Amino acid sequence: MRAKHKGLLTLFLALFVQISFAQTKTITGTVSDQDGLPLPGVNIVVQGTTNGTQTDFDGNYSIQAEQGQVLVFTYIGQKEERRNVGASNTINVQMQEDAQALEEVVVTALGISREEKSLGYASQQLQSESITDVPTTNVVNSLSGKVAGVNITQSSGDIGASSRITVRGVSTIFGNSQPLIVVDGAVVDNNTYTSGNSNGGTDVPNGLADINPQDIESINVLKGGEATALYGMRGTNGVLVITTKSGKKGKALGISVNSTVSFSSPYIFPDYQNSYGQGHSSTLFHFIDGFGYDEGLEGGDGGTDESWGPKLDAGYEFVQYASYLQNPDDPQPLPWVSYPNSVVDEFYQTGLSTDNTIALSGGTESTAYRLSLGLTDASGIVYNTDLKKYNIGGNVTFDLNDKWTAGFSARYTKSTSDQRNGVGYGETANQVGQLVWSARQVDWSLLKDWENLPLINTVDDGRVRLTPLNWNLRYNNNPFWALDKNLNPWERNRFIATANIGHQLSEKFRFDVSTAIDYFDDTRETMMYFGTVDNRNGYYKLEDRNRYEVNSQAMFSYDDQFGAEDQWKLNLLVGGQIMVNKYKFFSGEAQNLVIDGLFNLANSDGAPILDDDSSEQRINSLYGTGSLSYKNLVYLNFSGRNDWASVLPVKNNSIFYPAVSTSLLLDDILNIESQQLNFLKIRGSWAQTGSAGPLNAYSVTPVYELSAYPLNGSAPTAYVPNTAWNSDIKAQTETAIEAGIEARLFSNRLNLNLTYYDKKNEDVIMPLDVSASSGFTSVWKNAATISNKGVEAFLGVDILRSSESDGFNLGVDVNFAKNVNEVSDIEGSGVINLSNGNLWNVYTQARNGEAIGAIYGPAFARDEASGKIIYEDGLPVIGDSEVLGNSQPDWVGGVGINASYKGFRFRTLFDTKYGGEVYSQTNTWGMLAGILEETVIGRESGIVGDGVMADGSGGYVPNNVVVPALDYYSSAFNQNIAESSVFDATFVKWRELSLSYDLPSRLFNNMSVESINIGVNVRNLAILYKKAPHIDPETAFGTDIGQQGLEYAQTPAARTIGLSLNVNF
Repeated sequence: MRAKHKGLLTLFLALFVQISFAQTKTITGTVSDQDGLPLPGVNIVVQGTTNGTQTDFDGNYSIQAEQGQVLVFTYIGQKEERRNVGASNTINVQMQEDAQALEEVVVTALGISREEKSLGYASQQLQSESITDVPTTNVVNSLSGKVAGVNITQSSGDIGASSRITVRGVSTIFGNSQPLIVVDGAVVDNNTYTSGNSNGGTDVPNGLADINPQDIESINVLKGGEATALYGMRGTNGVLVITTKSGKKGKALGISVNSTVSFSSPYIFPDYQNSYGQGHSSTLFHFIDGFGYDEGLEGGDGGTDESWGPKLDAGYEFVQYASYLQNPDDPQPLPWVSYPNSVVDEFYQTGLSTDNTIALSGGTESTAYRLSLGLTDASGIVYNTDLKKYNIGGNVTFDLNDKWTAGFSARYTKSTSDQRNGVGYGETANQVGQLVWSARQVDWSLLKDWENLPLINTVDDGRVRLTPLNWNLRYNNNPFWALDKNLNPWERNRFIATANIGHQLSEKFRFDVSTAIDYFDDTRETMMYFGTVDNRNGYYKLEDRNRYEVNSQAMFSYDDQFGAEDQWKLNLLVGGQIMVNKYKFFSGEAQNLVIDGLFNLANSDGAPILDDDSSEQRINSLYGTGSLSYKNLVYLNFSGRNDWASVLPVKNNSIFYPAVSTSLLLDDILNIESQQLNFLKIRGSWAQTGSAGPLNAYSVTPVYELSAYPLNGSAPTAYVPNTAWNSDIKAQTETAIEAGIEARLFSNRLNLNLTYYDKKNEDVIMPLDVSASSGFTSVWKNAATISNKGVEAFLGVDILRSSESDGFNLGVDVNFAKNVNEVSDIEGSGVINLSNGNLWNVYTQARNGEAIGAIYGPAFARDEASGKIIYEDGLPVIGDSEVLGNSQPDWVGGVGINASYKGFRFRTLFDTKYGGEVYSQTNTWGMLAGILEETVIGRESGIVGDGVMADGSGGYVPNNVVVPALDYYSSAFNQNIAESSVFDATFVKWRELSLSYDLPSRLFNNMSVESINIGVNVRNLAILYKKAPHIDPETAFGTDIGQQGLEYAQTPAARTIGLSLNVNF
């Protein structure tokens, strides 16, 4: 009996334990978004039951569930989350944005939100993580390789260097060919107003670089004519619509802190030779004073800026620059040895950048707000260069009542630099140029401590113009002295603001008014002390420009559904806009200073050269747009805008831009129900847009310009501009068609988007040459046609997709774009040189029948029969100038890989440009100066050029004449033969890599912290393939059309490694 009771007791206890484990309990927790901010209104359901609840205002919830059951969390725009109920009574969830759901609604022209499926044109939108995962000081560079049809060209590796954006090719020959930038409805000037050219100057960041990347929510790239027609004459080059982050209604105050520290170093250098040093003779060298040149001294002296001198590391000793460091009064010979890495190790440095942003956001039931503060403090990879940015920005929206809404946003940025590195062939500004003409026996570390170097008087006329010792003073100052003393300060203050108010007149009608302003003041200085090469008496220049633009508009909108079961939807919008743009510019130059180091125009020895300019222009506009859909299957979109532009003659200042597009959802129309095909859409559009091209406020009006040079040194003078006005000029008109297909397959694992477009821009405005007897050198005319035809493709594949929220996911995105550009109908010779498009005897041009950006310059003379180079006396013969290449690539593309597992997230990006050419003056001068590794060949034995020579009877035979290496390279590589330095610009770069980790929430459960993310990121990991030697083929001389495909002494591209910390409270 006792045993029986024991058995019953054991069974009872087992049942009791089982029932206890199956008891219902209360589960509580908090649900937040990917930034750690609470999410109100999240639906939570116990799977397989009707038991559910929602999170409250602070993201908190409470629900009854049993251990072993599953909680399902859903929220619009967020990925579904599932959690198993275990022993714990607390389950906190951090939801992640659903990219696919977010892409269903995009921000289009004029800030209008549209369903992606309704669009009749291609649109590609980048979310914030695509911009901030691998941060950069210039937001423009974050677009590289990520958007089909967008081409980014970086000017150099300098900190904050400018970059150029083009969308679907170049559509104008003169003037701005970059897309319009719109930030929260405000048109933002992205121009650099660069003061750099082939003879020197400085480069500054794009206007878009003033936007704090941490404030950006998304960037939508509008490419086609129908997409941009509502922006009128200013949208013809495409539009980047940038939406900044905002608060959310119903959310409590949240604080987000983002901090990144980055280290940069150059990673693409010329391959220098280390076998021969400074001079003109292979056996002798003597340093006299560093800037003189003794024609009678074999081998030259320290005035030689080339490396054709004696062999290094061969036991020689010569008096050289370093001899003066030991005994200035009696310099002695020192060992003639190489310093292979000295120039790279000393001239370049590890750049350091710290970026910190703190943001507060939240909202009530009727308001939403966000405020952010940002600070960037960066040093460049070039010695003593820097950049600082201070950002403050915020926005707020109000539901004033159930009818009225209002909103306001504003952001201020102060960008400063004590030293902007120079550009071009100006040794007084661009010290990188000194590395092209250099001596390979120089220990650059000895020059760095310039304050303790002997001082040399650079003039011999009784004046004192002292400068520290350098390896060469005839052409170059000590570069460290120049970068420390000859400063190029820059400061830009920018203010961007928008305000809007709206009234819901009825269920179907709404009225909105808004105004937006973009204002900046940009100040640049150039300072040169006594003793500066080419400016021995010192120099000072001041430039100040300020610009503001105000866009004000009013819109009526109408939304309705009608027909059986509301199968038809109609959306209409009409509005008007007024744009006012004012620009002022002042510059002053003191070409000789009275007092050394006093940089003020009043310190000019003689009257300073002054220039003062101001302009104002206006565009008045009316526009309308509409969309008609049937059963959400077929969409017809239409729009029209008319601009009245003050830059055009009165009789031609009215321009109308019509556009129409359609979108058909074939999978629904054909009732395709398949797991293999989830979405199928075809689309097409037609549009006409246009622009005023290069015309400014007074291009078509007879005006006088004040001269910078007064008569008799005091009386002001004025002159008529060199380009004559033309009262018959009319706007350029671009007609564009576009067709595309979009598909999602295999349970949305494969996303495909294909587009074909054809654009023709007619009546292109340009200045054409006229006879000097007319009193002008050129006249504005409608004188060319430009066409762009191309294809774009985007392919996204989810290779692995886990059903678990913390499972392993792997995806690949590929984009490709090919554009064929052609110019025709240029009047006269059919050829025109592009502005700022020349380096010595090399020009970039627009030519009939070719793409814009033809590289034109002197070529080798060649035998017509064999195509081989013709030699005379062993040296190549200079031929006629001809087209040597083109700056435009054949196609561009990018491959992105992303993966996630548990709290880890991985992203990487490769991008490429295939085809196109670049003219490299770094190669030209580097070969001529004998510093590049190729120039070692033939130093001892001489060189026999590969080609032919005249046989004396009208024919040619193989060249067999031996010439000294110095003579050969000086002849084959100089400004008179550009062909030798034109290279294929193809490259493949490993552009980005990032790895981040969300720390487990259990580590800070008892803290006020919502989430912590740590990460590492790298930009410009490696250049995997290139054909152009010694340079980065991606860089360009500047951002102007004519500067593309030209390179000289660009600061090398920088590889940047960063560590990031993101904390949300």
